[in-house]
Amino acid sequence: MKYNEKTYTVESVLRGHPDKICDQISDVILDAYLEKDKMAHTAIECLGTRNKLIVAGEIKSSEEIEIESLSRKTYCEITGTSDIEVINLTSKQSEQLGNAIKVGGAGDQGVMYGYACKTEYNYLPYGYWLVNDIAKRLDELREKTKIFLPDGKVQAVVEKGKLKRVTVSVQHPLKCNMEELEKAIKKVINLDGAVVDVNTDKYFIKGGINNDTGLTGRKIIVDTYGGLAPHGGGAFSGKDPTKVDRSAAYMCRYIAKSLVANDFATECQVAVSYNFGEYRPAMIAVTADGEYSEKITRFVKSKFDFSPNSIIERLNLRFTKYYPTSRYGHFTDPKYEWEKICEL
Repeated sequence: MKYNEKTYTVESVLRGHPDKICDQISDVILDAYLEKDKMAHTAIECLGTRNKLIVAGEIKSSEEIEIESLSRKTYCEITGTSDIEVINLTSKQSEQLGNAIKVGGAGDQGVMYGYACKTEYNYLPYGYWLVNDIAKRLDELREKTKIFLPDGKVQAVVEKGKLKRVTVSVQHPLKCNMEELEKAIKKVINLDGAVVDVNTDKYFIKGGINNDTGLTGRKIIVDTYGGLAPHGGGAFSGKDPTKVDRSAAYMCRYIAKSLVANDFATECQVAVSYNFGEYRPAMIAVTADGEYSEKITRFVKSKFDFSPNSIIERLNLRFTKYYPTSRYGHFTDPKYEWEKICEL
């Protein structure tokens, strides 16, 4: 097994967490460029702190968008306030990177992983699926009731194969009935047989990027498999589909999930690596039920084309809306193209 299925801890974060604010704004900007120019290339990073949002990165597009106003609008949608200064430090994509992509090669070297296991929770470990589902329900509760503020985290402990404890920490107003808040949160979580703790430090008044620093890509473990399976070096948000950090990781998940769904294994990991400028992977390796499988690896190599352009076409990545992927994990929603199952 790639993780201890009996005892582990996983976490997720709410939309108003500082890092997630930055992820969402990076992907909103990406979506805006792709809507106008399907061939746009972006690598957008956001840094948020002390009522300021710095948007940086490289962009190549035939179109322009209003980065400052779009960022402020998205921040307001997430947090309910537009009290933020946006500083745009984006620049043009380097010619070297552009030339590599132009010929269909990988824009960088690196390694990407995809993982799946045979569960009823979208082929993910139960605890990881659960914390993201709880985070989503809490965000929905906040938007409906306004009884707490946007920032927050969810943590789950699975021990000896059973859910033992869920810990929720949410930002709240200075004047807040903590008993009512705890009651409302426990009601929406609705778990039997597990301890649910709410705000174990009792108070969480200051939060978001007004009180902390957020950065695009800093929640890559929350975004993938909660630390229960490997993740490569690159984050996802803000990157267009020519960036193999994102597209190849999606492809690996698509293949791993399809292999498990088609009974090649009960647990599967697909790994791929690239060299800069090359369109064929430097390596493809499949681990099935804890062991490297030469047979399945050969099958995958014969069945799937891992060139960046082929991945983009197969998974329809130029027409994907990436904003929704930037919260609750990139592999938790079966509607995404890379979450569909391929018959093998």
